[in-house]
Amino acid sequence: MDASSTAPAGAVDPVTGRRCLYVVGMHRSGTSAVTGLLVQLGLHGPGAEDVPAVTRWNARGNFESARLIRFNDQMLIDHGGSWGAPRPFDTGWETAPEVADRRVRAARIIGKVFGSDPFVFKDPRNCLTLPFWRTVIAPPAAALLVYRNPLEVAGSMRARNGITMTHGLALWERYVRSSMAGLDGVPTLVVGFDRVLDDALTWCGELTEFLGGVGIGCDASALDRAARSLDGQLRHVHHTTPQVGGIHETQRQLLEALGERDGAHLPWAAPDVGDEPSWVEDVLTMRREFLDEHGRNESAMSTAARVRQRIGRRARDSPTGG
Repeated sequence: MDASSTAPAGAVDPVTGRRCLYVVGMHRSGTSAVTGLLVQLGLHGPGAEDVPAVTRWNARGNFESARLIRFNDQMLIDHGGSWGAPRPFDTGWETAPEVADRRVRAARIIGKVFGSDPFVFKDPRNCLTLPFWRTVIAPPAAALLVYRNPLEVAGSMRARNGITMTHGLALWERYVRSSMAGLDGVPTLVVGFDRVLDDALTWCGELTEFLGGVGIGCDASALDRAARSLDGQLRHVHHTTPQVGGIHETQRQLLEALGERDGAHLPWAAPDVGDEPSWVEDVLTMRREFLDEHGRNESAMSTAARVRQRIGRRARDSPTGG
């Protein structure tokens, strides 16, 4: 069996004959900008009718499929969590008999969402659910792993979703660890979002070289235009790499491990990064308990936070100042 597939023997046949590139990375890590660049280079995303509405947090679009977001969300909910309070999955969960029917539905959705090849599949939730998708989409497949300073991610999520920095840092650790493990055996290009923005043309050259090496064609004539689309305005919250005093030691180690592995891996070999610290699950458990108590899911909570922010801005703009 190809190393980039984890399809179990005797399982439902995965989607075959397709060419998939995963864009993997935690929320607010630059995956939308990178996916937009890939689309400019000729890779195919979901149809316009399936892409969520543009918001001020992704003014250029997020290039995700609403149907696949709902599918991923439901998997996380069925497992007792959510995108903002995920439970850890047991080893081998993706090949368990009880997910066979889900795999059939997933294969059908992939066929409907992505009509042309090569296609780019981006959803931050894939950091958590990638082992499942690797049983659905047969090789050949490759991936981009995009990472960002955890303080920047947590700060951006605090502004967008109204969550605490501690919660954001816990999510960063859970998502990053899961993505590093889930990509094991997949040809992967690792890049920090800062480098994408700071030296876009050089990185785009590395990207096209990687794509060619894994058999994914792209429109090289669009390279300069695509690189110019990656500008500093995409960086809403910024911390320099040495400025990581507010993060846990394990997060510092994860960030260093990714930085040391920046570049192409044919295939990616998941590094030994030790065990997740207990405080991460403690924080996410408290979030799940809060959601259970209030009977809301993460999407509803995020919507409520955005409404509160809009009300606050409107109050400040009123003649009385609120």
